[in-house]
Amino acid sequence: MKSTTTLHIHKYKQQQHFYTTDMLIEELPLQIVVEHGSKDNRVQEELSVTMRTPGNDEDLVRGFLFCEGFINNAADIAAMEIAPADNNKITIKLQPSITFTTGGKKRNFVAAASCGFCGKTNAAEMLEQSYAPLSTAFTIPAAMLYKLPSLFSTSQNLFSQTGGSHAVVLTDSTLSLLHLSEDVGRHNATDKLIGKMLAAHQLPLQHNIMLFSGRLGYELVQKALKAGVPMVCSIGAPTSLAIEIAARNGMTVVGFLKENTFNIYCGEERILQS
Repeated sequence: MKSTTTLHIHKYKQQQHFYTTDMLIEELPLQIVVEHGSKDNRVQEELSVTMRTPGNDEDLVRGFLFCEGFINNAADIAAMEIAPADNNKITIKLQPSITFTTGGKKRNFVAAASCGFCGKTNAAEMLEQSYAPLSTAFTIPAAMLYKLPSLFSTSQNLFSQTGGSHAVVLTDSTLSLLHLSEDVGRHNATDKLIGKMLAAHQLPLQHNIMLFSGRLGYELVQKALKAGVPMVCSIGAPTSLAIEIAARNGMTVVGFLKENTFNIYCGEERILQS
């Protein structure tokens, strides 16, 4: 499926009017159905409908299931099937040994692309969630962080075409670009990246940085914690709950990262002063 579409538009520039075309990022619903149960008693259950940019749907769903705790590794999924007649429906067939439950929190609703999948109902429940300890060995010189924003300008293809995508970058201590995911939703982009790394057996990401293209909300921090990422950076601002969850779990958070400035909100011990 296409990730972009072209539209004829009216454009005004410096008081002049003309007709042209503009490229828009696609936003379409994806219905997620989970098949689970023993070999002799398989049932299908709709888990969620989310708005996303088509492309890498398998990574998106794999990362979502992992971040929400439905699976622990890629092998927990026996198969993924995208309906031939409907590219906007994906069925996830879990291994018979996997116990699937939504914990009383059904997700069969349409989730906006700007909305996270998180099924938690209050702040206390979010803060009480536990994660594996993060690596304390990962460090990086402060001067190197200034180079991170340039990874977006050189690799963010959907944004350069449409101006309408969020992106998340995965890098290491040398700032090598390991992977970049884009989507109309920042949470989807994160799930796509984590799902990709899960399938490649690269989790936990103990010696890596995740860089986000916009605001850093608590949902993104939760997903990064689940993936074992010790440091997250954002071009935009973090939220208070994002910092509280990160600090409780020993994560380093950098915000307002530009070519000559950044703020450290917690975990400053991983950033070496030059």
